Amino acid sequence: MEEKQIMMDILSTEKGITNNTLIAIHEASSEIMFNLYSDILNKLTKEVKEIWGLCYSNNWYQLEEAQQSKIDQEITKLCGELNKEE
Repeated sequence: MEEKQIMMDILSTEKGITNNTLIAIHEASSEIMFNLYSDILNKLTKEVKEIWGLCYSNNWYQLEEAQQSKIDQEITKLCGELNKEE
C-alpha cells in the first residue's frame, strides 16, 4: 500500500473515532465521563488537523477555491434552511 493511501486511511479512521467520541459525550452518564470524553475529543481533533495538514502538504488532499457566487449561493441556502426551522 502506498503512503498516500495509508495516510488517507488514518485520516478517515481518526475522523470516525472523533465522531464516535462526540456521541459518547452526548450520552455521558456523569460529569466525570463527560469531562473525560471532552478531553479525548480535544486531543483527537488536534490529531485530525495535524494528519489533514500532512496530507494537504503532500498534495494528497485537494481544496477547491470557491467562486464568490457559489459561496453566496450556499449562504442563502443555509439561511433559508435555518429560517424554515424557526
